[in-house]
Amino acid sequence: MSMLVAYWHKDGLEIYRYVDEKPVKYTSGSLDKIKPVKGMFGKKVLIVSRELLLHTRKRYPPAPKEKLTKAVGLEIGDIFPILKPAFHCRVYESSNTYTTLDIWAWDSEQYAQVKKIFPFNYIVPEDLAYSSDVPEVKVFQYRGMTHFLAHSGDQFLSGASYPDGTVDEKEMERFLSGIGRRQEDIKRIKVFGALPFQLKEVRGLEISRVMQGDHPLCMDYLSTLSLNEFKVKGNHRLSLKADLLCRVAIYLILGYGLMLYLTGKNYDQVASEIRQRINAIDAKRSPISVGQKIEDYSEIIKEINEKLSTRHAPLKVMDLLAQSLPVGTFITRMVLNDNRLEVSVSSKDPLSVVKALGGAEGIKTVRLKGAPLKDATTGSYNFSVTIDFSK
Repeated sequence: MSMLVAYWHKDGLEIYRYVDEKPVKYTSGSLDKIKPVKGMFGKKVLIVSRELLLHTRKRYPPAPKEKLTKAVGLEIGDIFPILKPAFHCRVYESSNTYTTLDIWAWDSEQYAQVKKIFPFNYIVPEDLAYSSDVPEVKVFQYRGMTHFLAHSGDQFLSGASYPDGTVDEKEMERFLSGIGRRQEDIKRIKVFGALPFQLKEVRGLEISRVMQGDHPLCMDYLSTLSLNEFKVKGNHRLSLKADLLCRVAIYLILGYGLMLYLTGKNYDQVASEIRQRINAIDAKRSPISVGQKIEDYSEIIKEINEKLSTRHAPLKVMDLLAQSLPVGTFITRMVLNDNRLEVSVSSKDPLSVVKALGGAEGIKTVRLKGAPLKDATTGSYNFSVTIDFSK
């Protein structure tokens, strides 16, 4: 797994990297003492521990998840007693008459400080970092707490946490009863490490015991987790890698523009030399005796002057493209030849690029060269267009 994972709890961060698909601690400490993670690209996943999470399950009228998420965002401050709440929601169940959402919330006041140390581009509530091959209850201890978590596949059913020494077998019975009608789905209780109480047979459920490492248990399940759902949105969406790539692209475009400008200057110099040679030829042939046939170069001079007057300056062409291209469109290559320009473009909407260029002043025709190719990583299309300018 080519990613770093930070476990965020009330005392700071525990940062892990994966070696042979196993978590190895990279660094840890409080937010005011831990050193920032630098020089590492790829996925950076922040897991919000159960210590920092609040959870509720709430019914809404049936609607698409996007609309329900917006509705939760409008009332999140009334649902949880948090000054600056961040939240994540997932559909628990739905019908023709209602949709039930699981809603997790946490305080985002320390986001800026966390991002200085660990510039995360995914954020996952701990309850959603687990999965199971059969419906089960996981029982484990970490940081002085005993946790009960029930999952069916990757669906969260219920969770509870207790200080060590305050939980016994009766708490397990109450937890199972609290799952409600989904209690019948539970097939197994999986116990990680040693427990401070004896867990006897519970309602005939299978009880399995597994060794637990010295890292948060959720780290062992991240390889099966699809992170697309947890990509950071809004102002936090741009990762450090994407930011660097954008900067490199800008520098490349500026460098290419400078090259075009210098090429244009070179063309002007060549044209000036041609004019000087023509003038020299005219000067040599001026003392011509009467009756001697004179070579007429006026048509050649006229043709050269017309070419020079109709040639488009590279900087003006770049300015025209910058004014016409839609937002989010990038030029990766340009070839200018007289009144024709070939441009390689990266954009999420090739049709809007062709329409925008076709309607720009000074452009005669725009033709798509070949078929656009989609980049699966960025979602953008790479394609080439040929532009003919008005004379």
